[in-house]
Amino acid sequence: MVEENDVIEFLKVHEGKASLNDVAVGLSIPKYGPNSAYALLQSLKNKGVVERRGELWTLIIEEVKPKEKVAVAPAPAPPSTVEREAAMPEVEKLMKAMAKTIAEAMKGAQVPPDEWELATKPMTTKIERKEEKLSAFVLRPDEAVEAKKPLIGFPTGTYIDYFFLTPEGKPLNGLPICGQFAITGLPGAGKSILVEEIAVRVAASGRKVLYATAEDTWKSATPRFDLQSRLKQKAEILGLDWEKIRGNLFVLDTVAYPELRDWSTFAETYRYVAETEKIELAIIDSVTVLEAYRGALKYRVMELARYNQVHGITALYVNQRSSEVWDSYDMAGGIGLAHNLDGTIIVDYGRVYWQDQQVDLAVNRGEFVRISRVLDCRMCNFERRRIRVDITSDGFLRALEPIPKAEGTKQ
Repeated sequence: MVEENDVIEFLKVHEGKASLNDVAVGLSIPKYGPNSAYALLQSLKNKGVVERRGELWTLIIEEVKPKEKVAVAPAPAPPSTVEREAAMPEVEKLMKAMAKTIAEAMKGAQVPPDEWELATKPMTTKIERKEEKLSAFVLRPDEAVEAKKPLIGFPTGTYIDYFFLTPEGKPLNGLPICGQFAITGLPGAGKSILVEEIAVRVAASGRKVLYATAEDTWKSATPRFDLQSRLKQKAEILGLDWEKIRGNLFVLDTVAYPELRDWSTFAETYRYVAETEKIELAIIDSVTVLEAYRGALKYRVMELARYNQVHGITALYVNQRSSEVWDSYDMAGGIGLAHNLDGTIIVDYGRVYWQDQQVDLAVNRGEFVRISRVLDCRMCNFERRRIRVDITSDGFLRALEPIPKAEGTKQ
């Protein structure tokens, strides 16, 4: 049986660093699961022996060797500088080396030129790479037959399928396929209720769904009416086959498994499920699972969205409204997060005060409403009206009016 010391020796032989796949192949053990390469590396990481740097696991602390007994001298001489440094803990040595490196770098740093010079001076970078390497980065349009793909809808089975339109103004009957969309609004507006229904409907249709939850545990040993129970109830009400849903729904429960809140672990697990199960729809409820620091949240979302685009995964990112201004872009992570995605869907509630809200919703000023609408979509045309919605007694978010409006009615 492979033990942690075997992994340490393997890393030493490979200059102190190796990928997960290298460790698994080199030691003839599985990548994931009990007694796997991933489990052993994570254990060593928790002990401070290794750390993850990109795709590589790096050995940072050598094995502690037993100290030899030293005879006590009657009057020991004070330790020299070299001896003091040798006796330092590894972390302190590392910090001192970093400080020395930074100090040397600062001595050689040049003062940046004037900003006006930067703005007016043309690029002076020399073309030093070979032509074929640079030309590989420059793309050209395909021939006419190949240049245009058809606009395809990814059906969710809910009212938001009618928000997105073809160039002719007809419903797309789904989200633009492989699109990345934020669903934002105040807590309690119905965002999670909506994506829960989407999850069971899409899984029941035979498509693979990955559901990451940060707000509620998937399965609780307590009497709590947990997320799995609520989805099972929705499937029964909708008349959907639970066995088919079981075969197509995969869950990342960051409440029960807090280690998934570490970005590296989450990303690796996400990729593992997406690539082994050929996931078609990903639901992140909510994006706070990706990054605790709100300032960096948009970068995590951008990284995940880029991965999904390349691998053909349609995705919904549930987000919370961050201010008292409703029916707007004010969301956790800021407007920069919305720029990283293909569109923003609002599910929100509040009191109507603006004229355009009164016209869209046909209500009086000051009236309380629950609404849903698309704020933006870069992939296709969309219904621009605010649509009144409500949560039904059996736990579904439903539109209270036709989408799009029936012919003959005013927009």
